[in-house]
Amino acid sequence: MNAIPGANQYPSCHGGLENLDQEFDYEITEIEGAVPGDLRGTFFRNGPGRQRIGETAYGHWFDGDGMISAFTFDDGRVHFKNRYVRTEKYLAETAAQAICYRGFGTQIPGGLGKNFLKMPANPANTSIVHHGGHLLALNEGGRPWALNPENLETLGEFSYDGGLKPGQVFSAHGKIHQRTGDYINFGAGVSGFGLKGPKPCLNLYRINAAGRLVQNKQLPLSAFPFCHDFALSDRYAIFFLGSIVFGNMLPVVLGTRTISDQINFDTSIGMRVLVLDLDDFSLVRTFETAPGAIIHFGNAFESGDEVVVDGMFQDNFEANDTLKDVFNPEGRFGGGYYFRYHMNLNDGSLRAEKVVETESEFPTINPSYAGSRHRYTYTACSIDNGADSFFNGIAKVDFDGHAETITLPPGYYGSEPVFAPSLTRESEDDGYVLEVIYNGFDHLSELQIHRAQSLNDCVCKLRLRHHLPHQFHGLFSPTVF
Repeated sequence: MNAIPGANQYPSCHGGLENLDQEFDYEITEIEGAVPGDLRGTFFRNGPGRQRIGETAYGHWFDGDGMISAFTFDDGRVHFKNRYVRTEKYLAETAAQAICYRGFGTQIPGGLGKNFLKMPANPANTSIVHHGGHLLALNEGGRPWALNPENLETLGEFSYDGGLKPGQVFSAHGKIHQRTGDYINFGAGVSGFGLKGPKPCLNLYRINAAGRLVQNKQLPLSAFPFCHDFALSDRYAIFFLGSIVFGNMLPVVLGTRTISDQINFDTSIGMRVLVLDLDDFSLVRTFETAPGAIIHFGNAFESGDEVVVDGMFQDNFEANDTLKDVFNPEGRFGGGYYFRYHMNLNDGSLRAEKVVETESEFPTINPSYAGSRHRYTYTACSIDNGADSFFNGIAKVDFDGHAETITLPPGYYGSEPVFAPSLTRESEDDGYVLEVIYNGFDHLSELQIHRAQSLNDCVCKLRLRHHLPHQFHGLFSPTVF
């Protein structure tokens, strides 16, 4: 058991980073409470399923191999299954029981000769989307990987029938536009080469509701961004290019350093906000604001001349030190703070306000309200309860900043809360909040189901036979696979 320094009675979060090498497929029978009869569909999650291969730990949390888990709800019964994405990296390293590929923060053992001109692999470990008939595992370091939603088997790397050109990557945080059903995504890229070297850009993608890539446009930039997510309103895509920046990437190409080594938070660089017209991805307006970074966004919508954007603001990137050494018992996985930005497209003014004081991350909403005025956002929280090495609470935040917050018992750790609508869908919060919890005392995980209208009402706990490693992002589909 990993104990927290100064609080030895409580286990830390680090046991939740140990491998789950086995793949399961079973009906969950250990249930406290009752599975809601008006909850039907499949809850998918993606994240690193292993942080070690053989006896060697990966050099960064971002490098663990993607493992999909699925909880299927149907007539009061719940089925669980998990399966690794069979990327080339996963297959080769599983066979060798050794690191064979570079990563965001991982080098191949053996020095320069093993890493020279080797690009980082795509572990397909960050997020997941179900759109246009495709279930895709996503990581911004490469193309999507297609999965069979019924059994989670890997179908292969996915390019939208060649719509993604060679070298184009696809971010983990695309968003489905509610009015059109289009899926909007992006990836950092190169638009050409000049006297100063490669010319950076954002590649912008539109996939229609039928699953066909119909728009692929480049937006030139002045520098390579660390751009993990963006915001989407009804008419605009909004990109915050922040103070987390890449340094000289030549050592990365030469194999002497990792991307993680060359990334830093530069307090002399303010955030630049790009507002793009969704019809043609043209630049509508640029805003400048104080130094900072937003890793994950909540909702965005238009109000008169303003675009309103919710995001989790950070004024440093100290978390990267923890992510590079995930088994260090003194490491703490922190978050940002919930901010709201009001950007006036008419006069160019911008104002920002902190919505709640609690340290928060992983904002989610009822997806039916994406791009329009919403009332509720759900976040993972870090709360000082003597055991806050990882997210240990959930908040339901209304638009005015009033928050209903629940704190897990010390030694229990949560994840991204995901909203699942009830079959009736009578109001924005008519449904449930799904939260995977790691129990550090018993090294086991459970899925908790909280009534969204009152988070304190935990209607059901579904206990797994094993732990589920801390994962990144998920979604709820109303389809029973």
